[in-house]
Amino acid sequence: MRHENRKTQNSINKSITFIEDLCWLLDSQKNTNYTEVLSLLSDLKKSTPVLDAPTTDDLIGILPQLLTDKTLFTTNKTLAQFSDEILGIKILNWHKRSRFEMIGVIICTVQDSPEVAAGISSYVLSNIMNNKEEIRKYQKESEKANNQFLWNDAIHKIVEMDKHE
Repeated sequence: MRHENRKTQNSINKSITFIEDLCWLLDSQKNTNYTEVLSLLSDLKKSTPVLDAPTTDDLIGILPQLLTDKTLFTTNKTLAQFSDEILGIKILNWHKRSRFEMIGVIICTVQDSPEVAAGISSYVLSNIMNNKEEIRKYQKESEKANNQFLWNDAIHKIVEMDKHE
């Protein structure tokens, strides 16, 4: 029964985070004419060839470099949290596994599952790689304030920061 409650609470928390993110996005684009955006997207859809999505091999190339970074992932818990929140890969019994075993699980899951690979954004991974210091700063701020560090929040801050530069 506890597992069901935790699962329900996780679903509620993810839904709340999604709605907060959607509200943040809509609020940040107050002056946008959405009818015009839809028209432009429709025109683009008709005239633009589909760009190649990053391949599984591309992801397999960047993941080890990212996941072995001990400044971002100081513990197995932080690695498991990232895997679950950003990559959509839940690592069972992460607390009983070695760091390298966890990384292997992630890479093998991406390699074996085109659906998982398709859900991973190379844009997000690149932003994380390019902004390690800022992410580490957000992690430390969360620790000081006794708040849970959320990867989505950190990524939003980085994307916002890039917009203003």
